[in-house]
Amino acid sequence: MRHFLSLALIAASIFAFSQTRDQQNGEIKGTVTDASGNPVLGATVYAVPQGLTLDDIAPRSVKTDGDGKFDFRGGLQLAVYKLYTRKDEDGYPDPFTPLYANSNSPTPTVDLTEHRSARVSVRLGEKAGVIAGRVIDSESGTGAKAILIFSDEDGHAVKLFVDGRYRALLPAGKNVTLIVIAVSSHFDEQRPIASLRFEPGQEIYMDIPVSQH
Repeated sequence: MRHFLSLALIAASIFAFSQTRDQQNGEIKGTVTDASGNPVLGATVYAVPQGLTLDDIAPRSVKTDGDGKFDFRGGLQLAVYKLYTRKDEDGYPDPFTPLYANSNSPTPTVDLTEHRSARVSVRLGEKAGVIAGRVIDSESGTGAKAILIFSDEDGHAVKLFVDGRYRALLPAGKNVTLIVIAVSSHFDEQRPIASLRFEPGQEIYMDIPVSQH
């Protein structure tokens, strides 16, 4: 009899825990579109609790399917979330990196404390500019190793370690300075290149010669 009562209490506890856990879970699903309203395949969607940043937590993220749809499939705590998107290969950069921060980019807010389930349409932010090319040895013309640092006027920067070819996204509408550090036995060359400024979606190809001797 005691054994039966113990099993009954355990079952009741598990059921109560399950009920409580379900009550704490919310879900967000929806669609990611571009500026023309077309669904976007393979975009990453982040759900970030309001007031927090990537420095505070590792946010939940999902990718869109072939119809541009995403689904966090529950498991979200009941809170207010901001939704961010990125797709680097199409020129939409990481929205959490300060260099790309843009107050005009759309960041939908979802309140799961009022409704446990939400469906929302998320539009990709402003397209970045793209700079690509090769870092080459100025004497031989072969690919060379270098560190490329892109920084804006506020000191926000991204750093790339390059071995020959490179590709970087640069925020549109900002003056960005490129600093090149040649990598050899010593960091013997560091030089800024003229300030760069891109329009949304603009692409340029630029080879960068460096001296490794």
